[in-house]
Amino acid sequence: MELPGKLLSRRGSVVTIELESPDKLYELDKVQDSVITLNIQDGRSVSPKQRNFAFALIGDIAKAEIGGKWAGEPELIKRAFYFAMDMFYGIEDFSLSNGRGNMSDANTFINMLLEFCLQHNVPLSKRPLDNLDDPAIARYEYACLMNKRCVICGLKADHHHITGSKVGMGNDRSKINHRGRRLIALCREHHDLFHHEEKERMAEYHLQGVPVDEKIAQIYHLNYW
Repeated sequence: MELPGKLLSRRGSVVTIELESPDKLYELDKVQDSVITLNIQDGRSVSPKQRNFAFALIGDIAKAEIGGKWAGEPELIKRAFYFAMDMFYGIEDFSLSNGRGNMSDANTFINMLLEFCLQHNVPLSKRPLDNLDDPAIARYEYACLMNKRCVICGLKADHHHITGSKVGMGNDRSKINHRGRRLIALCREHHDLFHHEEKERMAEYHLQGVPVDEKIAQIYHLNYW
């Protein structure tokens, strides 16, 4: 059963929705003790920035010729990743067009492309942090940590503890619980920069840092208990 409506307000975990057909409210009486799923449809059109960045990433993947020259055709790559949107995210008939696409799905698509580029060390023609929307930056931060790539420039990186999560001088890192501490992946150059201008650079790039989970702890050999 699907009852379309309009979101009126949200306070914490409580949402208020006005149904398009109030006469169907009686349907709710049948499911008082059931779990209701809120299906959100993003009505925002794909932005030009999203579209341009997505096609730039597809072009970068094509130039890298991963799998051989036969795989270096942008149109073939686009079709393969469109298929992956259906296969892995259940988004059928994905599109980057104004009429059919939306911003949320476009962000998912862009992050999928970026994660592929990080995993296969694809050189990027555009810097991600200049082209991502704020909601997509957090996922990119995590992907950079998982692949040991600098979140700023994409070069080989190590982890950096951000303020409030730093391991104090004289403490043995091998004996400290890193659960919940926030990290970002930075190359040597940007690591040194963040030691002096961390607050300014975090604000400039809209970075939040990533709480250490079990996977990150394993990659960087951090205690997690």
